Amino acid sequence: MKKRYALSLFTATAIFASSATAQIVEVRNANGDLLNSTLVQVTEPVGDSTQTMGFGAPVENVSGSSRTINLKRYEVDVPHGTGNYFCWDLCYGERSAGQSPLWIGADPVPMNAGFIANGFHAYHKPYTTVGTATFRYVWYDVNSPNDSVWVDIQFNALLVGIHENASPVRSFSAFPNPAVSSDITINFDLATPVAGTQLAVYNMLGERKLVRALNVAQGKVVIGKDELPAGVWFASLEQNGRALVTKRVVVQ
Repeated sequence: MKKRYALSLFTATAIFASSATAQIVEVRNANGDLLNSTLVQVTEPVGDSTQTMGFGAPVENVSGSSRTINLKRYEVDVPHGTGNYFCWDLCYGERSAGQSPLWIGADPVPMNAGFIANGFHAYHKPYTTVGTATFRYVWYDVNSPNDSVWVDIQFNALLVGIHENASPVRSFSAFPNPAVSSDITINFDLATPVAGTQLAVYNMLGERKLVRALNVAQGKVVIGKDELPAGVWFASLEQNGRALVTKRVVVQ
């Protein structure tokens, strides 16, 4: 049996108690459904060792006053040999399962009343390991930590069997990377074309700066040298708002 990292019952209970107080923010999905205190499930077949499973949602300050909101991530139950990371204003580098059972964001976000932050994204890299990985994300006021809300996200990596479709992403690459005063060519190869597929490029704050619709299964997208300023970017291949794979792109 493969090793898993899981919180103890005592720890899980303590997390729930400490994160079920004032509803200072609301987290909603693309349909506008409230996700506070719920479990979100993301399910995909696993057939590519580079595959990244992802989920993102806007976060709105509904407290009626200005707040400084930070995010922490708990590994509730994750399999050994996988990786994960998240974005909250900043996007952090990947960490191995078990390396950071509690991961506290390093960049709290000042939010006026009614402000909507679009910089939250959660990512899981199964590395072909099938099964579930469950995380709890807790948003809290740094000046009043008991004012907090949580959302659980469970990534379900499915086994690709004989009669199942392979991973939707066969290949995904960026060249040159890093790019120095040159265009960037994104090459992609999908098992089949799917309506709602797009290439999205995010900055380090998790803000989406460029979107290109993809209407074919294989091809390339050329990003002009003047379209992205110097810095670190994240190119994401998405289907209906769900990240299939994400690649770090550096522009110098």
